[in-house]
Amino acid sequence: MDRYDRQLKIAGGTDLDRDWQRLRVLLVGCGGVGTILAQTLVRSGIGFLTLLDGDRVRLTDLHRQVLYHQEDADVGRAKVTVAGRELDKIGGRTQLKMIPEMLTPTNAEAHFLAHDVVMDATDHIAARTLIDQTAMQTGVGWIHSGAISDRWVAASFLPPGTPCYHCWVAESPAPGAIGTCESDGVLPVACLAAAAAAIRLLVKELRRPHLDNLIQESPASTRRTILRGNIADGEKTVELESDPDCPRCGLRSQSTVSDRQERSGVHLRKLCGSGSVETWLQLDLDEIESRLRQLDCEIRWHRSAAAIRSDGPSGSLICYRDGRALLTGNHSETVEQAQQQLESWLGKDALWTR
Repeated sequence: MDRYDRQLKIAGGTDLDRDWQRLRVLLVGCGGVGTILAQTLVRSGIGFLTLLDGDRVRLTDLHRQVLYHQEDADVGRAKVTVAGRELDKIGGRTQLKMIPEMLTPTNAEAHFLAHDVVMDATDHIAARTLIDQTAMQTGVGWIHSGAISDRWVAASFLPPGTPCYHCWVAESPAPGAIGTCESDGVLPVACLAAAAAAIRLLVKELRRPHLDNLIQESPASTRRTILRGNIADGEKTVELESDPDCPRCGLRSQSTVSDRQERSGVHLRKLCGSGSVETWLQLDLDEIESRLRQLDCEIRWHRSAAAIRSDGPSGSLICYRDGRALLTGNHSETVEQAQQQLESWLGKDALWTR
């Protein structure tokens, strides 16, 4: 019997399992939420998992961080070393990589580009700001999760773009406005709930029908799903909308749309903070792959469970399951240049028109 028989038997399980086992996930943070995420991802057979954390195990971690033991805290072992040891015992098909360092501005881009999705289980705003900024620069989406006291939250920024994390949380919150586990404590059940919510958002993204957000509404009204809750009131879903004045993802498209774009009804917009251009395509990933194969010029591209991306010295094109696309680097110097590049690669009929 197949080890993953029970998830294969759900409705759509074969397709989901196929995407699941080819997904490359970077998990940043191996604490109360991160260890539960890591164990769940490995047990369910995620294809490739990298754990990134430069911290060491402490006594106060043990009540909620499920991969560590007393002897690990006694000698202060590196978290990813212990996590790798425990995850290896689970076995299965997941390829594991352990990196005992923190995410920094000097290593973030390289780590992101080696993965399809980033899962954030960090516990401070600076790390999340770096994650969100790097996501918009590289086109690699991310899912945030966190727990404090008896509360939890998870939010999907996959694909990256707008609204971004700082449309929701101020880039520089007032001192003491956001507590920590050290100041407010945290219950294990809140960590479990946060991890479960983050996994749900990832699975939802992988099962999302192509272009489902364009069927009923304009792409300009793209929203993010936030799951938040506490023990007393349970969990609720909140829809996050774009902040046009956001310093990270505020839109400049209204001042840069050309007459050509107005006449054609094509929708492209430039993101202030990253310099990338965001647009929407009418093609599914199979058709995009087919058209890339037919190009006369040499173009390096890779298809994952989350997107198709092509990378080169001039920049990247990333096409996502839900119809969005992001152009970075020289391809996104102007909105007009981005449109011309897309049309040359995928054809004029590829772009979503209103």
